[in-house]
Amino acid sequence: MWRSVLLHEFADRNPGSIQGLPGRLSPGSLALSPSEGIILIAPGRTLQYVLEPPLIDVIGVSCSVRFRHPARAVSSSVRIIRLGEEFMLSLEPLTTFQALVRVRVHRVWHDIGQLPNPSSGFVELGFDWHTSGKTYLRVDRRLVGYHDALSRGSRLTIEDVAFGSPETPAGSPDPHYQLGEFSVRALSRHARWPRRHVTGVHHRS
Repeated sequence: MWRSVLLHEFADRNPGSIQGLPGRLSPGSLALSPSEGIILIAPGRTLQYVLEPPLIDVIGVSCSVRFRHPARAVSSSVRIIRLGEEFMLSLEPLTTFQALVRVRVHRVWHDIGQLPNPSSGFVELGFDWHTSGKTYLRVDRRLVGYHDALSRGSRLTIEDVAFGSPETPAGSPDPHYQLGEFSVRALSRHARWPRRHVTGVHHRS
């Protein structure tokens, strides 16, 4: 059965609570803009949620991320989301108007599609993968990429969910992006799941 791992819809314009499976936010990992209902992701500053306990034998992931990259073009690698050590989705430079979407599953990178550089407004990036190999990439709910044999037969362990990259040095040409609503779901071979709970997030200047 599919279950939500981490969810934030900003329904009340307050990024102070995140629903997720049992776990904790890493200390000092957030920069919030409560008036706009967004989370600011910057070099060395991520949103990281550590699951307690980790999810094992994950055979499917489904992610939806609403974000805006403020630069006119993506000029270096931008990590959007990482699920444990075995899955990552990032943007790579392509053209002035397009960015390449790449995913890494078990250390193997796959080019899955493209999206317009989202500098003028927020875009919704949706990604779905199943161990059967079927993989879908959507931009604003429009299918822009498909693969029928991506990492077929793989299983994942998800220890944490992280947005952004703590390794990005200050002064990076892609300094930050703005994170809005997001959801992360997973499909596990294990029938029993822990209950979802709400995590409080404190504002940070």
